[in-house]
Amino acid sequence: MILKRSMLAALLALGVAATAQAHSPDVPRDPNQLAHYRAGVAAYYKQDYATALKEWRPIAEKGSSAAQLYLGFLHANGQGVARDDGAAADWYRRAAEQDNMLAQIRLAIMYRRGRSVQQDLVAAHLWTSLAARDEKHLKNVATALRQALETDMTPAQVAEAERLKRDWLKKHRKKD
Repeated sequence: MILKRSMLAALLALGVAATAQAHSPDVPRDPNQLAHYRAGVAAYYKQDYATALKEWRPIAEKGSSAAQLYLGFLHANGQGVARDDGAAADWYRRAAEQDNMLAQIRLAIMYRRGRSVQQDLVAAHLWTSLAARDEKHLKNVATALRQALETDMTPAQVAEAERLKRDWLKKHRKKD
């Protein structure tokens, strides 16, 4: 169990953190929203989290999965706002539902740990399975996380997660 936790911690530290910069979530296409998104990114990397929050919140509320992902980061880390894992989970969920694969991994981790959501290995497996479809950056991280989850799951739970994945893909018209 300690080895599994160490492996998960290493994957998160090396994979997800590094991937945050390499992975290009769906940035807004509207020029005005894109300007706000970019201003938020610039502020974030200057550690001006209040400005990042101000730039991202309006476009996140309009549906930008990239801004929703970053608002999740802000809330999860207490950057520019009080740390609020519940708000982080909400923003990650909004982005994950739009097929933002980094948000799917972040949400899966919250479900795995039971961090401001009820611990749910089936939901964690679902989100890692969806993120594992990424061919660019996240596939290896998501696959390793999913495999680690499966060691703690029953075959029935894995089957349920796979059914939920098929349903999600059908609903969102995605093919695997």
